[in-house]
Amino acid sequence: MNILLCGGGTAGHITPALAIYDTFKEQGHTPRLIISEKDIPIVPSGYDYSTLKMKAPGNLIKNIFFIFSLLFALVDAFGYFSKYQPNIIIGMGGFVSFPMLLVARFKKIKIFLCDQNSIPGKVNRLFYKQAEMVYLSFNKSLEFMPTGKMFGNPVRSRFYSSNRDIARVTLGVGKDDNVLIVMGGSQGSLKLNNLFYQSLETIIKNVDDLHIFWMCGAKWYKDMSDKISSIKNDKINIFAYYKDIPSLLSAGDFALSRAGSSSIFEFMATGIPSLLVPFPYATDNHQYYNAREMLHRDMAYLIPESSLDANKLATILINNLNDKSRLNTMRENILSVATLKSDIFIVNDIMNRI
Repeated sequence: MNILLCGGGTAGHITPALAIYDTFKEQGHTPRLIISEKDIPIVPSGYDYSTLKMKAPGNLIKNIFFIFSLLFALVDAFGYFSKYQPNIIIGMGGFVSFPMLLVARFKKIKIFLCDQNSIPGKVNRLFYKQAEMVYLSFNKSLEFMPTGKMFGNPVRSRFYSSNRDIARVTLGVGKDDNVLIVMGGSQGSLKLNNLFYQSLETIIKNVDDLHIFWMCGAKWYKDMSDKISSIKNDKINIFAYYKDIPSLLSAGDFALSRAGSSSIFEFMATGIPSLLVPFPYATDNHQYYNAREMLHRDMAYLIPESSLDANKLATILINNLNDKSRLNTMRENILSVATLKSDIFIVNDIMNRI
C-alpha cells in the first residue's frame, strides 16, 4: 500500500511522522513524506521524502504570498498524487499539509489526521469532519475533536530502546555524572538561550561532574558559541541541532525545554524529568496546555516564560540535579505511563479502516 504522510513547519510535525513511517515500512508498505523545504535537516537519512514550497500565512502581505505559494503547491500536490498513487493520506498538521489534504478530498482518497498538541491545529480542525479518524495526543484535544482516538504522540522506537549506559559511554559521560540537556525546539529559542546563559556559571559552580548538552538552534548557534567560549569548561557541549536525540535523552538526568508535544513524548519514552517553559506565542497557547498534563502527573515542572528569570532557573536546575531521589521519583512516574507505542496503535487502526 502507498501512503503519503504530509505536514511540517517544525520538528513537532515531522518526528511523529517518522515514527508512523517506520511502522508502515516494517509492515511492508511504501510510505513517503511530503514536507516543507525547511524541514529537510530534521529528516534522518534513509527516509523517502518530497517537498512543497509553501509560505506561512500571516499579515496582509504574507497572505498575498501565501495565496500564490498555495496555487503552486496545489500543482505540485496534484503531481505527487499522480506520481505516487497513494491509497491513503495522513495529515500530520502544519500549513504544508493543507494542499495535500485538499487534493485528497478532490480525488476522494481517504484522509487520516494526527494532531500532536492539546489544542488541535487549524488545518486539522478544518479537515476533521472529512477524516476517517483523527489520532490525538492529549485528553484536552477531545474537547475539540470528540470522536478522535487518544493514542498519544508517536515516537520512534529508538527512544524506547536506547540503552542509558551505552548512550553515556558514547557521549563520554561517567555513570554517576550529572547530565543536563537544554533544548528550545527545532528552531531554538533566543529567550531560553539567554536565560540559560545568564544562569550558566552559577549552575556549574553548584553541580558536581556536570555535563551540559545544549541545542541552541541554528539561528543562534554562532552567538551562543562565542559567548560560552570565555567559559573554560570542556563539559559544555553546544549544538545547532542534535540528530541522535534518542541516545542523548537516554543519557540525560534532567532537561530544560520548550513544551512542544514531540519533546514531551520523547521525554516520556526515555524517562527524563524536565522543566518545561512553554513558548508564549504558540497558536492558542497550546504548549502551556501540553505541559499542564505532565505537571498534573508529577513528571515535569511548568513555569511560564514571564515568571522565569536567571536566578529562579539556576535554583530549579541546581536543586533537581543535586537531588537524585527526587529525579528517580519523577523518572518512575514517567516510565509508569510511557509504555504506549502510539505509532503501532495508529497504523493498526488505520489498516482496520481501509
